[in-house]
Amino acid sequence: MNRVTATSVEWVALPATVRAAVEEQAGPVLSAEPHGDGRNSPVRLALETAQGRVFIKGTGPDDLERRRWKLDLGAKLSPYVTRIAPALLWRVEAEGWDIAGYEYLPGRPWASQHPGSRDVPKLVAVLRELEEIPAPDVLDVTAVECWGRYADDLSVLEGDAFVHRDPNPANFVVSDDRAWMVDWGWAARGPAWLTAAQLVLSLMEHEWEAGAAEEAVSGLPAWQAADPRDLAAYGEINARMWDDYVRGNDDPVDNYRAGVAHAWARHRAELAQPSP
Repeated sequence: MNRVTATSVEWVALPATVRAAVEEQAGPVLSAEPHGDGRNSPVRLALETAQGRVFIKGTGPDDLERRRWKLDLGAKLSPYVTRIAPALLWRVEAEGWDIAGYEYLPGRPWASQHPGSRDVPKLVAVLRELEEIPAPDVLDVTAVECWGRYADDLSVLEGDAFVHRDPNPANFVVSDDRAWMVDWGWAARGPAWLTAAQLVLSLMEHEWEAGAAEEAVSGLPAWQAADPRDLAAYGEINARMWDDYVRGNDDPVDNYRAGVAHAWARHRAELAQPSP
């Protein structure tokens, strides 16, 4: 399953005042190339500057408010996740453009999540590190707000852990020895097992069987401590969300992901059944 990708705005297409504001922070830009993937940041460029490499992401004057909000949340959370994510170096605003400059990470801006991939243990290791980071006070988005409308019991979604809601391949950078997690605009406060559950779903979207995907995250303390009944309830919540999302939507990728959501919900429902 391949997610929809989006092309970054080119460096030369940015207004001159925006480029000048960036260069005031980063130094003269010698070259620029698209870097990474994602539909929430129309600007995603690796800049080679006189001071070294830097990654920029940002939104423009005509972007949706949710894109601006995600960029802002990611910037606010950056100081709290520097052990597992690139550091925010600076941020500039000009002519309605909001550009954040981040440390450039040496690695692939896309993780392989297919069965047998050597990237997957590195991704799980990042989730283990995330479990050790307290959710900061500036994180006021909750899992209840994100999924609550589909829940019969909101307590399933309650928690005070630092959660990344979308650990898909585009939200990791992978090097030879480790991985980093990016795009913290997808962060929320919720149950500690939720990021692992989302990774299980992402692995299943990349051809893993449910049991094998769960085995990949089985060493995570939060997963080990999760109540199977909560996981079953979340499986149903997530399936309902996707049913709502694809209603009247004939996009094959979205419908494939909805099918995966239902497959995991069935798997979790079976595991939650009491032994005879």
